[in-house]
Amino acid sequence: MTTNRPKRLTEAKARAIADTAKLVKAASWSTTNEWNVTADDGTVLVVVTPSYGGASRSGRDGWKYYLPAIGRTGARDKWPTRQQAATQGLMAWIRWATAAR
Repeated sequence: MTTNRPKRLTEAKARAIADTAKLVKAASWSTTNEWNVTADDGTVLVVVTPSYGGASRSGRDGWKYYLPAIGRTGARDKWPTRQQAATQGLMAWIRWATAAR
């Protein structure tokens, strides 16, 4: 059986990639308000999306993230800023990239 999952990274390599990653507007930002956390080579590691809902369900109530490498399923939690969501997303990406295969 083959898998599309890339080779496992060492903790040091994954952290080095995460340390140089940048939070940038996604190409679809004008319609989705999504942001991408990208590696130096342009690979999208994390997508940060606005979260809508809350008690009034009438506006953005935070930010969520997902890892495109594993699909649109993301964290259930939300964070007050996109930078905080991006940081949490990068931490999740490091765990995924260094996990045993």
